[in-house]
Amino acid sequence: MDPVKAWTSIPRQIRRAVSGLSARELGWRGGSENWTIREYAHHLVEANIVASSIIVAALGSPGARYDWSWLYPDERWMKRLGYNRAPLKPAIGLLDALCAHVAGILRRAPGGMSRHARLISTPRRGQRRTVRQILADESDHARHHLRDIAKAKSANRRR
Repeated sequence: MDPVKAWTSIPRQIRRAVSGLSARELGWRGGSENWTIREYAHHLVEANIVASSIIVAALGSPGARYDWSWLYPDERWMKRLGYNRAPLKPAIGLLDALCAHVAGILRRAPGGMSRHARLISTPRRGQRRTVRQILADESDHARHHLRDIAKAKSANRRR
């Protein structure tokens, strides 16, 4: 699949994964991190907000250094942000609009998929990531956590 199409489908996939779940069901825990379904969804929205800003930096200033030392999405982070009770509808709506916006810019940027940013303050300090790689990374990341959501739903429905 086209990397841009795969990436812009993430909000729809999140929406589908949580569709019809009650507030109580969104609180079900499970998956690889044992987060709640609501926390997984917010985590994916947040990750793609960050990815969008990295992509914009790479497009606007190829080779830009992107410091994301401020970001550490663990349980304390999610608790401080209130992800266990924050509404999902506006978060997913924001991500949907943001993906469409960034994709629109990207499609009109000559050579945009090969532009890159240097990620600093990460485990792989100074790592060079192209826009194509960022899109692929986030699509893989979404697949991983969407499976976590499916596992949490399945495990809790069996109880």
